[in-house]
Amino acid sequence: MALQGPRIDGEPQSLPIPTRSLLTGLIGSALGYRRSDHGKLQNLQDNMRVGVVVHRGGVEMRDYQIADLGKSYLRGPMWSSGTSVAKREGSRTEGLRPQQRPYRADADMTAIVELGVDSAVNADQIISALDHPARPLFIGRSSCPPACKLTGRVFDAPSLEAAVLEVARNYAGEMYLPAAAATPSWGDIPLSIPGCRDWTSYRHSGADLYVMRPCPSPTAQA
Repeated sequence: MALQGPRIDGEPQSLPIPTRSLLTGLIGSALGYRRSDHGKLQNLQDNMRVGVVVHRGGVEMRDYQIADLGKSYLRGPMWSSGTSVAKREGSRTEGLRPQQRPYRADADMTAIVELGVDSAVNADQIISALDHPARPLFIGRSSCPPACKLTGRVFDAPSLEAAVLEVARNYAGEMYLPAAAATPSWGDIPLSIPGCRDWTSYRHSGADLYVMRPCPSPTAQA
């Protein structure tokens, strides 16, 4: 999987968990949304809160890439989204452009998604779409297709915090909770996850404050 944050000068940030924008893109693809469906994608992201249980953090890998965008074969028509033809313009700037791409191998995580009352889609629609996606699904980048179905289930819990705790009790792992959804607890480790996107301009538009907690004991209560 590719849990990549904002990129500055070819050096993208590597993140410990999937972000709201990543899950918005993945779920949007499953629902059949297009890139031009800015309002639908923004509604999905803005009405989503995500808790994550990291069962296995995996191993971080970095792919070192060199590209010369001035090459002639980087100009002309190419396939886009499998159904249309896009035009590549290449670049007038000649010379090699090094880039880094972070990946996370052998990771195992559960994302618990809470939808707001203004969400245009409900949990059953999302689960059905993930089971029979309208478009191919990728975890972060198109080079990272899932190895198995991503279908989840509707979780009956009084809060996002309670749902995350129950998952962590049953399937051990570190817990990541949006700070606004977490009851303050001794030992919480705060961290900022840059997981917001403006879907009209396709630009990074902010970060979510999370708290990280260790794996609970099997008898821990919500």
